[in-house]
Amino acid sequence: MLVAVGLLITFTATFHEQFGFDLAVVVGALVALGGVHILESWHRRGRGGSAIALALGAVSIIAAVALAVLGTEIAFAVTIAAWALGSALLEFMGMVITPGSRQDAPLVGATGVLLALAVLLARADLVAVIGFFGAYAVIAGVFLGIAAFDTRRTTEAEDATLGTAANASAGPQPRRI
Repeated sequence: MLVAVGLLITFTATFHEQFGFDLAVVVGALVALGGVHILESWHRRGRGGSAIALALGAVSIIAAVALAVLGTEIAFAVTIAAWALGSALLEFMGMVITPGSRQDAPLVGATGVLLALAVLLARADLVAVIGFFGAYAVIAGVFLGIAAFDTRRTTEAEDATLGTAANASAGPQPRRI
């Protein structure tokens, strides 16, 4: 979904002089992203990490509503930067709370921080702001897509979780030399 948003932004460059178009694209992207995160939290409930996914969804939908309500160019840039920073913080928290569950969290979080910095530096240039958002969407979308289809990652994370639980219930293990 993020890759599609990035491609939409890339191939509609002639429309980026119109603030309404950019606003509609970003609001639509954030609502869709929020929905995906909420769906992920529902899917992951009981396995850990669902609170982070729910928070990511809430942050995205709140940012979309703020963009739709505020509707000015400076609010556009500041809201995207705040959303990017909040999402990055939640990605980093998810990495710490459930280690090994998502290998892409450091990269997606760092990309969010870079998006926030770039948007704040170029806040007066609306075309640059939407371009940075599009670049973020493509980069994050590619890495999340790779993570979604990496079956080895989920199997290893589940094995590690099950192994840790089994080892904890079995008591101290003999030391191997």
